Amino acid sequence: MSQGRDVYGDYATLPVPQEEFRSTLNIFMVYMGVLAVVAAIFAGSGLAQMYDLRMTIVVALIGNILLGIFGGLIAYIGGSTRANTYMLLRYPLGKIGAAIGSLIVSAIPLIIWFAVETWLFAITVNVIYPGHPLTTIVASSIWGGILMMITAYIGYKALALLSYITVPFWYTLIVIGFAAAVELNGGFDTLWRVGPTTIAPLGIGITYVFGLYAAGCVITSDVSRYGVKRWSGSMAWGLHVVVFMTALLFAGAAMTLLTGAPNVIVAIAQIGLGVGALLLAILGQWTTNDNNLWSAALAWINITSKWNKKVWVLVTGIIGTAISALWGGLWGMSLDPFITFGILLGNFIPPVGAVLIADYYIVSKYIVKREYRFSPGTKISLINIPGVLSMLVGGLIGWAATTYGLHLPTGVGVADSIIIAFILYLLLVAAMHKLNIRFEVGEWKISEVGI
Repeated sequence: MSQGRDVYGDYATLPVPQEEFRSTLNIFMVYMGVLAVVAAIFAGSGLAQMYDLRMTIVVALIGNILLGIFGGLIAYIGGSTRANTYMLLRYPLGKIGAAIGSLIVSAIPLIIWFAVETWLFAITVNVIYPGHPLTTIVASSIWGGILMMITAYIGYKALALLSYITVPFWYTLIVIGFAAAVELNGGFDTLWRVGPTTIAPLGIGITYVFGLYAAGCVITSDVSRYGVKRWSGSMAWGLHVVVFMTALLFAGAAMTLLTGAPNVIVAIAQIGLGVGALLLAILGQWTTNDNNLWSAALAWINITSKWNKKVWVLVTGIIGTAISALWGGLWGMSLDPFITFGILLGNFIPPVGAVLIADYYIVSKYIVKREYRFSPGTKISLINIPGVLSMLVGGLIGWAATTYGLHLPTGVGVADSIIIAFILYLLLVAAMHKLNIRFEVGEWKISEVGI
């Protein structure tokens, strides 16, 4: 198979060649670097406003098991084809549909996530070192955002190296913070007794948990395509999300419930770990935000066919930093936009992944019988009509179920959106194929540079 020329950087439009493959441990550490972020324990703080600790564990486990299965299936596709998410979407959505899917999954959300993570970094700096012009939320957002562009600008090798350095130290700080919070605030007996006066519906919490990592879940292929084994990404993803994300949500909720602080950064500062909180913010946000920019850059290259990865890292980083500074100026330290954002992502991003899974594992193997190819000269449709319709309908129904309490099959917005998109796509493709109605419209040929 002809590889083509990597003119955009980090194989943004081409399959990863064998000489660039990485070990399963390397893939795991990159995923762990993404998870090593204040937003994960901040999310636990958000759960503490909705549930007591027992319900937090239940909600976190269900949400993360869903993430583990869903993301693991997508990671395997990347490991098998060596293609990133935006290339993979060309088959279930078509070239134009893939651009729409990439906007929904990554190109726009990851810029927002970069802004969110930079905002959380700025909050940490402001809490620990208040009163200085450079430590206001707005100012910290600006210089913090610039710092976080560095490794994304360099590329995958820098992402992996930073994760190896940061991850062990970051998780050690989390364990210390959690242990200190328990010791100084009445121990585990107190921890199991405290909680909010009103408990939120189970479906809201599960959708919230899934939404927190929804973008990362659907773009697991961006990293798994580098795995030495086809299953490297699936194993690494499942382990890190089910075990470690659940633990981080638990720790964040516990620290907030014990201290009564409105968010986990304040909680850590209150137990005397101000320097630790600062290190958590700097190291955690850096290992996550560089991945956000890196994946966003890959998406924008596939959408626009313009510029290379380094230019897109700078463009998306500047936009995200500006949003973060504006966010800090308007909302300060409020968790409300963060919770709303998580729930919204939980509804609209998963249907894209559901359509991809349905197409790769069922449609391509048993209905139209095709292989995912990305070599120069390969022909791909412009629009896959069932794919685009299923993606949009699934997202809208999931959003309506969560927002208006519609009684759909599961009662959980994120699960409803996945199931509906998955089933609708299979039904539409099977019906149109049976009736000899062409469901893939137009034709586009992959060039030597993968565009």
